[in-house]
Amino acid sequence: MNINHKFFRMISIFFCTVAFAISPACAGSVFNENLTAEDVKNLENGGTVIKNLSSIKKLCAEGGNPVLDSVLETARELKPAYIAEIIKFYPVEGNEDFPQQLESLLVDVPSYAGIPYYSERAEKWYDLYSEAKILSAQKIEGGQKIRADLVMEPFDLIETEIILKNNPESLYYESTNLSKLRYYDKFDCVSPRKMKSLICVFKDGDRWVLYGIGAVKAPSIFFLRERIEVSFMNRIKTFCLYFFDKIQTE
Repeated sequence: MNINHKFFRMISIFFCTVAFAISPACAGSVFNENLTAEDVKNLENGGTVIKNLSSIKKLCAEGGNPVLDSVLETARELKPAYIAEIIKFYPVEGNEDFPQQLESLLVDVPSYAGIPYYSERAEKWYDLYSEAKILSAQKIEGGQKIRADLVMEPFDLIETEIILKNNPESLYYESTNLSKLRYYDKFDCVSPRKMKSLICVFKDGDRWVLYGIGAVKAPSIFFLRERIEVSFMNRIKTFCLYFFDKIQTE
């Protein structure tokens, strides 16, 4: 081997090693550089990563898994002004039926009533939904579609459509408001089909990735932004985290 060839080989190995070491994507090819090394360490230690994002372009998820691609496409089509991202890892070993475990929780819509929610503004605990009931359910390809009425203060009744699909390898959950949301019946804040909670589960190597997005398309007005973030995004994050944590105790 001549010296030039050895030199270029050493350089190639060096840069490949450095790229792997500094790239958060080593947590899985489905993520990009927005998932930091600290985030990766947190996830691998059993923690949960939660991010409030200013733009859909700042998502940590890159795609490359069919069910994750569906979640990302749905979120991007909404063009949300407010977005949150939630990520957690679970080992496949001992949780081989993980998508089915989570489905059994998410399909039990009446159990949504009573999910604890902490209001930072009031410094008190409330029920996230005071009422939750199924109006109808129908089979669709790969899963089911549910129509439900959810009552959540300060927005009162929210007519909701839930789509749930699963197989042994993955799960897809999408919740969409069908009715207009009014804040304490004072002003309209979200139009129909402009608020979504999205959850998916898929395998990435020897772990399950549990991934959620909360997205709202609403006016990004400077004096309302904080109020909307608190009112909507904290509630969506509470919903996702409740099930992310509950599945560990079932």
